Amino acid sequence: MTSAGQPADTAFGRKQLVFLIALVAIAASIALGFSAKKAIWEGWVIDRLFQARTMLTDAGENNPAPVAVVGLDQASLDSERLSPIPRVLMTPVLAEAGQAILDAGAVALGFDFVFAYSADSFADPSTGEARLSGFDRPFQAFVYRNRGRIFIAHTEIGVPHRSFSAAIGEGGVRSVIVSTDIDGVVRQHTPETPLNDSDHLIDALLGVAGSDVSEAYTAIPTSRLATSLPYFSLIDVLTLKQNEEGRQQLKEFANGRIVLLGGLLPFEDEHLYSDRFLPATADDNAETGPGGRPRVQPQTAGVFILADLIGSALSGRTAIAPPAGVLSVIAALFAVIGAVVGLFLPLVVLPVAAVLGTLAGLFLSLVGLELGILLSPGVAPVSCVGAMVISAVGKVIVLQRRQRSLVRLFGHYLAPDVIKHMARSEQLPELGGDTRHVVVAFIDIVGFTKMSEKLADQDVVRVVNACFDAIGQSITKHQGYIDKYIGDAIMAVWNAPNTVENPEKAAVDAAHEIINLLDHIRQITDQQELDLRIALNAGPVLVGDIGGEHRRSFTVMGTTVNTASRIESVAKDKKVRLAISQSVADGLPKSYPLSEIWTGQLRGLSTDLSVYTLDVAEIYMESAPKDAERQSGQESSNLVEFPR
Repeated sequence: MTSAGQPADTAFGRKQLVFLIALVAIAASIALGFSAKKAIWEGWVIDRLFQARTMLTDAGENNPAPVAVVGLDQASLDSERLSPIPRVLMTPVLAEAGQAILDAGAVALGFDFVFAYSADSFADPSTGEARLSGFDRPFQAFVYRNRGRIFIAHTEIGVPHRSFSAAIGEGGVRSVIVSTDIDGVVRQHTPETPLNDSDHLIDALLGVAGSDVSEAYTAIPTSRLATSLPYFSLIDVLTLKQNEEGRQQLKEFANGRIVLLGGLLPFEDEHLYSDRFLPATADDNAETGPGGRPRVQPQTAGVFILADLIGSALSGRTAIAPPAGVLSVIAALFAVIGAVVGLFLPLVVLPVAAVLGTLAGLFLSLVGLELGILLSPGVAPVSCVGAMVISAVGKVIVLQRRQRSLVRLFGHYLAPDVIKHMARSEQLPELGGDTRHVVVAFIDIVGFTKMSEKLADQDVVRVVNACFDAIGQSITKHQGYIDKYIGDAIMAVWNAPNTVENPEKAAVDAAHEIINLLDHIRQITDQQELDLRIALNAGPVLVGDIGGEHRRSFTVMGTTVNTASRIESVAKDKKVRLAISQSVADGLPKSYPLSEIWTGQLRGLSTDLSVYTLDVAEIYMESAPKDAERQSGQESSNLVEFPR
């Protein structure tokens, strides 16, 4: 119903409100979806998508890996040859190993070591003598000979000693700093072009390998890096280079590859990487040197991460951002689906729909990974679920509030299924109403005045309420609407405010049932003299809210109502319990036993009117005339039978 306190209801019909709620839900959920982009939890979802991709597609690399790692691990430090040498004095060993790797056919060599200290600068504190002068010369000569193929590292706080920087030349020192997402996990790299001029070690090695990568990419790992990347210990390289068979093994390991050398001691230069949920590669499938591999740590060694960021770009295991507008279209599509689901599906199924929408969004992200596109996995699910929730809340607050208003208004007057139908359709009459064809009934308790003279006031109320309750149940059962109680009478309407397919038949059936309840009513009220009189008329009436903005009621008005009230006098004069007008009689099935009881002009009307009744025994307050019995020729069983 409309009122000053419900501006949305007065301004919009149901379709307009549905459209408005859907529009708000879609717009808000798209904004929510994009707020999920780069959210702290989105990275976790991306890593789980990598895990699902590996499980579903057997995503392991079939081609030889383009990058290999040589590690200064615990096995190397514990070896007989290296255990006496401090780590800061290993430049000659690294030069020897590096040259062996290049001789084996490596494309380029990257050292994930800063080399911040030079042994040449060491002086004996007691004598000042340069005891280690020339110690680093083999490494300096090595990097000088291989300028352009060898790169050493610098970090935010560590730079190589000037002697190494001078030996390797301009562009030989590159950054090994990796960027992390908001959750502290390394997943992507943004190259600086041209690659050969970039400050980053990854870009320099990609440039040497001839890569043309130019935009930010996310590496897609397929297993734990510590178990899958081609790997030799430093001591393996030093040992294998001593004989021809070993050199052949080194060639198989390094030829045509970029090789990175770095430290692999536990808890040293480790980061969280997107391989953290992936399965380990079986030992038989991993390319490993004689010394084996270091154990897998919860975090991933920095040299492995550098190797994978380079290798993924060279082998195409990357995902880039989608073209402009694609993510917006996806967010809008999922928001529309969510809004439709939230508005038109029952609330009880929305949790299941939300799960399905989330899975659909994640599946779309998986498909994107296969196509090399990283669709932000939070956008589609959040847009879908957000729209679902917002539209469902709008439905409950706005649309169902209108439905509850109808239920409150008509709940005591109409059958439950009729109320549900009205609530779904929300056919709310406007103030002033509209014209509809209805059947109007006046149902009067006969003998009420005499009864009220003999009974106490409380007993009168009890009797009237009992009568009205029994009569009201029959009215609502037959889709009628109780318009009002008028003293000891009821005014009822069929085909307003709800729609009734055959209001004439429904009204007569209800009247017949009410009359058959007379004995029951007398019994429950203990008033044997009580009787009923019903008058029915059909025709056009004004239907709707009658009154002002602050107080109103739903009712029907017009000549049809007044005529129905006048017909009751005919029923009284002819001593029948039911009197129906010609317009009602014309709408009844031919099987109904009608008998004309009066023709003439009713008070206040200018035309003649015929009045009928049902020619069955229970309709007559006194014994039915003989001719009426002959005229009917059938029992009341021709009508629908009602319980007595």
